[in-house]
Amino acid sequence: MVKKIMKFFVYLLFFIFSLILFMPKESVYFLLEKNLKVFDIVISKEHLTQNFLSLEVENLEVSAKAIDAALIQKVDIVLLGVYNHVNVESIQLSSLVESYLPSKIDSLDIEHSLLDPLHVVGEAKGEFGKAFLILNLVDRNISVALKPSKVMFSKYRNSLRMFKKSQNGEYVYAKNF
Repeated sequence: MVKKIMKFFVYLLFFIFSLILFMPKESVYFLLEKNLKVFDIVISKEHLTQNFLSLEVENLEVSAKAIDAALIQKVDIVLLGVYNHVNVESIQLSSLVESYLPSKIDSLDIEHSLLDPLHVVGEAKGEFGKAFLILNLVDRNISVALKPSKVMFSKYRNSLRMFKKSQNGEYVYAKNF
């Protein structure tokens, strides 16, 4: 009886691993791109490379409502089902944003796990400092905790006024959508 149960779990793990390994990652990416078009967000000129467990996308040009919004050097997408991770490197925002915040984002890490399926968490680092993001899928709100850099304090003081200063020195922003 124990052997049959062990055999079942071995086959189940093999099936799940094979499903993840042979999942058409490029098709999932193009489905995401199609769903973003509904919101007038277009990703173009990207180069896709499918790896063992991930999909690497390079040199993306992102435009929102026909306005160039950002240039992204590299995105690494890992979709495992129980744990999903997106790592974005070197984001250059449009010059339209420069009056509100620094236009260079060094890295952005976004994670979603079945251990906490109702939240998507992220961390961003750049000239603005360090930001921690939490997206609540049920309440449909996003909260950002920002540890601002000296550049934010000197050049972007007006943007920091949108945030509330917490007791630990972070600046917090919350928004429902």
